[in-house]
Amino acid sequence: MDQRKLSRRQLLKAAGVLGATAAVFDPTKVFADENEGNGRVTWDLVNVNFVNGSPTHITRGGTSKAMSTDQNHAVTAEITMTGHGTFPNRDKCSKNVTGGGTWSVTTAAAAPNPCFPGSGNYRVIELLSWHPAPGTLPLPDDTGDKGTPSSGLATLRVLYDNGRRGTLTVSCHLPAGPTPACTFEGITASMDYEDFWQNEAPGPAEGNRTLFHVSTEDGGD
Repeated sequence: MDQRKLSRRQLLKAAGVLGATAAVFDPTKVFADENEGNGRVTWDLVNVNFVNGSPTHITRGGTSKAMSTDQNHAVTAEITMTGHGTFPNRDKCSKNVTGGGTWSVTTAAAAPNPCFPGSGNYRVIELLSWHPAPGTLPLPDDTGDKGTPSSGLATLRVLYDNGRRGTLTVSCHLPAGPTPACTFEGITASMDYEDFWQNEAPGPAEGNRTLFHVSTEDGGD
């Protein structure tokens, strides 16, 4: 009886070893959840184009801004970003991402010791979180992105070309439909230890606007 029990344990252990070995040689088993069949999300920092003060249509290529502050909440610097990319349609960390854009940091005149002034490019290296929200886009959509427009909140890990790492949080509040009042329109960002936490609100002109598209297709950017 004891020998049969020992043999059964050995068989189970051997099966576990074989399973782990198979996973090593078949990476699709390890990373199978990278594409779960839920489609992909496209994010954009967009332009809302205006004619005679009225919005007409939406295109890619917009800019969004956010500000960092000191301990007294005085503005110390402002980051301006462009960007576009895709990530899996799920709320789970994933490196199956595409995209990036440009960044530029200008410092306030009253800030004596700026942290990271400069400009350049950045790329997205990981999805940290994604939460879609209700809403309707009331303008013609000329971005060329696949899928259905959506409000929502996404946080992305980014790598700047000055060697610093940080995050980009994209928030979209579509202006029509049951969009929750707690969602803001614009971005926040961080670069190393500098937190550009205060978003710049959209005004009656281009700038500080974002958009998500949710697609059932699993293709890339």
